[in-house]
Amino acid sequence: MPDLRGFRYLLVLSGIIALVGICGCDEAPELHRADQPATYGGVEVTLGDYSIRYLELTDESGETYEYPDPVLVLPVTLTNKGEDELVYNPTHGTQQMSEASTPLLFPGPTTPEIDLKELTRQPITGVYLERGQLDDQIQNARTLASGESLTDVFLFELPDPNQEVLILSIPPSMHRANLPIFLRIDYREPTPEGPNVYAIGNSMEFDGVVVTVLEVEQAYIKLEDSSQGKGYSTDPVLKISYEVKNETEETVTFDPSHRDLSGRQGATLHSLHTEFNRIRFPSTATPEGQQGRVQIEPGESVNDFAVFERPQESVDTATFELAASHFDRSGRVRVSISYQREDVEKPEEMQASD
Repeated sequence: MPDLRGFRYLLVLSGIIALVGICGCDEAPELHRADQPATYGGVEVTLGDYSIRYLELTDESGETYEYPDPVLVLPVTLTNKGEDELVYNPTHGTQQMSEASTPLLFPGPTTPEIDLKELTRQPITGVYLERGQLDDQIQNARTLASGESLTDVFLFELPDPNQEVLILSIPPSMHRANLPIFLRIDYREPTPEGPNVYAIGNSMEFDGVVVTVLEVEQAYIKLEDSSQGKGYSTDPVLKISYEVKNETEETVTFDPSHRDLSGRQGATLHSLHTEFNRIRFPSTATPEGQQGRVQIEPGESVNDFAVFERPQESVDTATFELAASHFDRSGRVRVSISYQREDVEKPEEMQASD
């Protein structure tokens, strides 16, 4: 399915250093520990518990959208400690990010000092949502009287899993001071939250269509080639077999899109930070037993499989996904797969030809 989130582009031409020059002041941006409230410009800023989430969102029409990749979620609470009102204008819909108007996130040094030039070179990309709304995000401007608070949520691409320190920049537009506030986050990658992920053998029901992942194996698979005849794949592959059963009273069309070249259709296999390639065979070759577009009559089922390049030895778990749109339903098949790379013996027919 298409990735319905977008990247927020950082405008670095002004830069944090330029902000210092624009404000005409001698002060330097302040660095605070993220586990403690920071008051700046009469506004108290508090970072809540960060998380990694897979998002399933619903728009105003009631349609649900699923985002295949997880995001880092940072909740920020603003409390007006000054006497005057504070106007908060959310910027979640903009594709452009700047130090003056949007929160920014940077990989941080392990030392307490901040090198502004280094921070502006390698920001972590922000994310905006093209469809659906996150309930926790504020969509419209709000005015805070003295003593009032609000909490908003900001989304970013995942940091490197080995990153230990992050720096969150809170822009002047969110408080009354001239420069951003910097919050130092001690980061440990959390377990992702989100939709249910099932196990091999569990059945998943989608409005009368039941999908079950049956088996995962590493093997050379048989191919039927219209120009070269029958044979085997050149290398061993990861083969994930599943069943699609129609328990409705109407015919269901199943199109697994194994030959899709765009990367937006067909089954996927990924770990938290890596997507593994689905194998696309030559147009003349078809894996024996793999389905194309097929009609599933009421009460009937079809067995199919997806074929991927084998993950490297460092991988011990992965998630198999198949959008339910491939059988005219909404939702997504998600199955957790334990993995250990194996030595695969060639079939006897391949050994004889060597």
